[in-house]
Amino acid sequence: MLINKQLQAAVLDTIGVNGLDTQTHPTALDATWFTKADNIVYTEGNKVTFRKGVKQKTLSISNPIGSIVEHKPSGKHFAGVVGTLYEVDLSDKDNAFINPFVTGASASNWQFVEQDEQIYFLQQGADVVEYDAGTWLLLKNTSGYSAPTGVTTFDPACGVGDFGRMWAGGISEDKNMLYYSKLEDTRKWSTGDAGFIDLKYVWGSDEIINIQSYSGKLVIFGKQNIAIYNNPWDVTAMSLDEVIKGAGCVARDSIQAVGNDLFFMSDTGVRSLRRTAEANTDKLPLQEISVTVKDEIIGHINNSTNIKSVFVYNEGLYVVSFVDLNVTYVFDVTHLTPRGTFRVSKWNFEGGRNPVAMAFSETYGLLFGQKGGHVCTYEGYYDIDYSGSDVYVNYPFTGAFSTVWISLGDGYVSSILKKILMVISGGQGTDAGLRVYKDFELTPSTTSTFKINPTLSGVAYTFGNATTLYGAAKYSPVVGLKEVGLQLAGDAKHIRFEMDGVTQGHKSSLQSMTLFYKPGKTY
Repeated sequence: MLINKQLQAAVLDTIGVNGLDTQTHPTALDATWFTKADNIVYTEGNKVTFRKGVKQKTLSISNPIGSIVEHKPSGKHFAGVVGTLYEVDLSDKDNAFINPFVTGASASNWQFVEQDEQIYFLQQGADVVEYDAGTWLLLKNTSGYSAPTGVTTFDPACGVGDFGRMWAGGISEDKNMLYYSKLEDTRKWSTGDAGFIDLKYVWGSDEIINIQSYSGKLVIFGKQNIAIYNNPWDVTAMSLDEVIKGAGCVARDSIQAVGNDLFFMSDTGVRSLRRTAEANTDKLPLQEISVTVKDEIIGHINNSTNIKSVFVYNEGLYVVSFVDLNVTYVFDVTHLTPRGTFRVSKWNFEGGRNPVAMAFSETYGLLFGQKGGHVCTYEGYYDIDYSGSDVYVNYPFTGAFSTVWISLGDGYVSSILKKILMVISGGQGTDAGLRVYKDFELTPSTTSTFKINPTLSGVAYTFGNATTLYGAAKYSPVVGLKEVGLQLAGDAKHIRFEMDGVTQGHKSSLQSMTLFYKPGKTY
């Protein structure tokens, strides 16, 4: 029978606030989750917005930049490109790659280890390189160097500088051996109180993937196990605190310090190593933080061993990229979902702009080393290519999301659809599209494209204008809100939305969605 009722409004002001979930069946999720979340992040008010663009700051060096870092004591930046290490001067776009050092390595998968004023470059199959006060040195050729006793080729795959020493492991001859240098002398590995720990007797058959200092402890990540040592300040009193069996790290460069935690990629997804708050134990429980995209990530792990990551301090983003697949996951640690996980979205890039190396710079923020051989920053709302002599080309990119199936009743009431009303902030000139799906159909029942041209407010003041604060270079915001309405037709028990927008250089965020409908047929 037909029931006439008043128009109802479903206010979707928390649409997708918890981010991406591809693990749970869409009918079991509420509207705070997305089933697709591409090239998006969230505003401080938890509204969906575009990721920023990647702006090239250098000419291409013709090969992918496999590793990049900022050396904080000196403020210098370094990059590994195949077998050569470079300083990178980002203030000189046309001549950014300077002071090259040919290492003899066949790859550019360097790990950078800071120890006081020096920085060391490590990768398996290559001699350790030291950079000190503008000078490159192969560590084995430096004055006073002594290799670990009994080691033919000291080529550690990973290391850390802390507790007054260098710690290194994963050498080709025995990937279970952890070596540590003499106290306050990183060139001596076989004299004084330098030494080693054979982890075969700690965790069995495994290999060292990475070494980290954490909360006054030394943490050694294997592929299947994690060993944690107390008191690394004093190797004579150093003791094994805990061995976490069956959970390790599959990618050296996935490990990032996030606040008072360590994030890393295990064979089942992204995990964190976090100290419990319980007073009766000081053990380190593991927490899985990628459960909402778990199967996707496991599939990527099986198809790409080249995994890079970075923690973007100023935005609270843990970014992890499967380099060979051009798939990048973004974990927003500023937002905790009801499941106790962090909000997730995905980024992708075109035209060789995808990151093959990432770093956070105190000077420039997030840095990418691109597949196409450029170093780029994370800014603006275009992906911007640089070809020299201050010539830039803007490339729009597409942000998109899909909602879950939203129930309009109790499963037996088919509602008459009337209108969807959206309020969008900013995004001057953005080309957008909305598709509406009904009752689990694979093709949309309604499709609309529109341009976002909000009425702007604010004045972009320039240097020294009398109305600026203290006469300084203060810019007032130029923003606007746009109300976009789309008429709907027909009836449905469940409805789903897909929306995308093509950037035109301006930030845009979805403030709210409101669905208007009338309850109709009862079955």
